[in-house]
Amino acid sequence: MDRYTAAGEDHTVRAAVLEEYLRLAYADSDGAGMFEVYAWTQSLAEDYLALGRVDDAVRVVLEATRRGDGEGAELLCELAERLMRSGHEPTARGLWEHARAGFGQDVWLYVQAGVEYGDLGDPATALTWLTPGIDLALRTGDPESALEQLVPLRAAALSAVGQAPDDVQARAEHALARQATSGRATGGRR
Repeated sequence: MDRYTAAGEDHTVRAAVLEEYLRLAYADSDGAGMFEVYAWTQSLAEDYLALGRVDDAVRVVLEATRRGDGEGAELLCELAERLMRSGHEPTARGLWEHARAGFGQDVWLYVQAGVEYGDLGDPATALTWLTPGIDLALRTGDPESALEQLVPLRAAALSAVGQAPDDVQARAEHALARQATSGRATGGRR
């Protein structure tokens, strides 16, 4: 990794070094613990994005996810967030859906997608993420304390599309209030 460090901000050189590193990591089936595939996949995707190589960034993250390296949902969500913030929402949409298909029980996927669509000014799409996120949190007893973020995000999205709070919102607010009185609310993971 000395070559990577020596490359400084030269994303072309850094990407080449990381491509080689990941080839070695994937070829070394016995020494998988020696390689930090997850972290370097993230770095390679960032270098690809800096070079305008969006398809390569998506490819490398999907490959790592397919292989089960690291936190697949987190890799997909982080890349989707970066893509949305850089004007690549259609590509990001595919990553969000891929994450939902593979990691649909990760409540933070719904929080992150809801936040990003809300920030993009698309509250209707934000609701398509925040509503199932609240349903998941309620169904599982909210072990991740995600309701702290989901409830106000969904309330804002409902207001933005001109909808009154509904039964889902009421149940979530009630559950959040119960958490607050029991001292369980912790601020969430991400």
